[in-house]
Amino acid sequence: MSKAIGITTLCTTCGLVMALTLAAAVSGCAQDERRFTFNVGGGFSPLLGQISDRLDNGWNVTVGGGYDFTRHFETNLQFTYNGFGVRPLVLAEAGAPAANSHMWSITVDPKLRLHPSGRVDPYIVGGVGYYHRTIEFTQPTVAPVFLFDPFFDTFFSELVPANIVLGDITRGGVGGNLGAGFDVPFFGGTRFSIEARYQYAATGNLPMRMIPLTVGIKW
Repeated sequence: MSKAIGITTLCTTCGLVMALTLAAAVSGCAQDERRFTFNVGGGFSPLLGQISDRLDNGWNVTVGGGYDFTRHFETNLQFTYNGFGVRPLVLAEAGAPAANSHMWSITVDPKLRLHPSGRVDPYIVGGVGYYHRTIEFTQPTVAPVFLFDPFFDTFFSELVPANIVLGDITRGGVGGNLGAGFDVPFFGGTRFSIEARYQYAATGNLPMRMIPLTVGIKW
């Protein structure tokens, strides 16, 4: 049942992306003002569903570039990286002393801006793309590094903490997201934004479900 719900959500998101992209192509032809944009952001990534029993909530960073078709519509190509912790249950099953997890994605994200001329501009955003999840099992160790002392003009070695990678589990697949947020202009053409999205990615038997909260800037 949960898998069917996830697939339905993904199909709905794909439909939204195609509909918004078509609307942009039609309305963009009548607009003279067009420009490229860039954005960066980061925030908190809480997990949902069964995957939250195996991974801890994490964090995210994102960077992308877009194109303003009209004052109300833009599309971004977005790269996002999420970092997560790993639950003790997974460590016990793998027989590993430590582990970490991450997921990166590349998505096409159309955005519909509802009030671009206002001091607060709410918007609806969605996306479709590729998601890649990795769980990496490690063992703490120390490793020698060579350092340079400019005072004595000499090199010396030092032991620093490090991790040995014992193995990893990697899954990838198509995913989608849908959410909302708002922009606030604060300097010239720069905008401050806060948004939340529901994200679903078909990454094996346990799909990724989460609702990242991201704070960013766009210029």
